[in-house]
Amino acid sequence: MIKSIALTVLLTAVVVAGISQHFWVGKKRAMIDGMTERRLSQFEALSATHAAVVFVGDSITEGGLWSEWLPGVDVINRGISGNTTQDILDRMHHIVSVKPDKLFLMIGINDLNKRLGAAVALANYTKLFDLIDAQLPDIEVYIQSVLPVNAVWPLIDNTHIPTLNAALKQHADERGYRYIDLHSVFSDEEGALKPDLSNDGIHLLAPGYRLWRGHVEEFL
Repeated sequence: MIKSIALTVLLTAVVVAGISQHFWVGKKRAMIDGMTERRLSQFEALSATHAAVVFVGDSITEGGLWSEWLPGVDVINRGISGNTTQDILDRMHHIVSVKPDKLFLMIGINDLNKRLGAAVALANYTKLFDLIDAQLPDIEVYIQSVLPVNAVWPLIDNTHIPTLNAALKQHADERGYRYIDLHSVFSDEEGALKPDLSNDGIHLLAPGYRLWRGHVEEFL
């Protein structure tokens, strides 16, 4: 009888834990969707805005205070937290409407974070660059390498990041884009994100953005 009660209690605890985990995953997804909608709604409202330079990407791009890091540069930020290569494809009309002279793109890490896989990102890169060439034929495109992560970040390691960066460099060479290798300067001797550049193993602190600025400002 005691064993039966104990088993029942254990099973109940497992079920409750599963429901709780599902609840919080759903809440987190809803929060991310809400933040994305709020940012997209602003992009839509500002669709007639023109800027000489646009930074496009995920939360790493979004986190940069680019107009302050690059004073005197006509720059806008079109990064959205959690974005994948497919998300950028889906919202490219917001980028096209800005009609920028220069586009700085960094995308791909969330394809790995979300277990979509490098193959999905590679296929989307081709679609994305085809779209840019067709709709923004006179723009200067700067493809920035995917940055490394370090052991503090729990979702992925650096296994597939070199594959993405090799593909990005190949696209840049073939299409006449400029490839900016940030990966090598953000990496330590083991190929991981330098610990002083981030407090969670993936997102950047001020030293990271300062380093980033130092490697793009010559193109501005």
